[in-house]
Amino acid sequence: MKRMKVVLSLAFVCLFATAAAVSNISTAAETKKGRGQSQAERGREVYAANCGRCHGADGAGRTRMAEIVEPPDMSDAAWQRKRSSSRMIASVSNGLGQMPAFKKKLSRQEIAAAVAYVRTLKR
Repeated sequence: MKRMKVVLSLAFVCLFATAAAVSNISTAAETKKGRGQSQAERGREVYAANCGRCHGADGAGRTRMAEIVEPPDMSDAAWQRKRSSSRMIASVSNGLGQMPAFKKKLSRQEIAAAVAYVRTLKR
């Protein structure tokens, strides 16, 4: 019986170590993937996953959800001139109007990347 406990304990340790190693490999691959991208390129993914539903793919706010929440046209050059990047980061982090706060869902780097991407939408 004691031998069985030892064998099971060793098997558990090996399984745990393998899982940890696989996790580190995928994290390293994700980090390496992000190195070659600009902040705006990384922001495109964040924007698509978290912002596009209301603000639209082009930032103009022409979506079904936008009919309800009425987001601003973030692709408008005049709108962008009136807002600093730090103000937009604060709005995304803390929420503004009907937009929820994203500071618990996204990291500061992800929010900054999404704002950098929004800056590329200016027409």
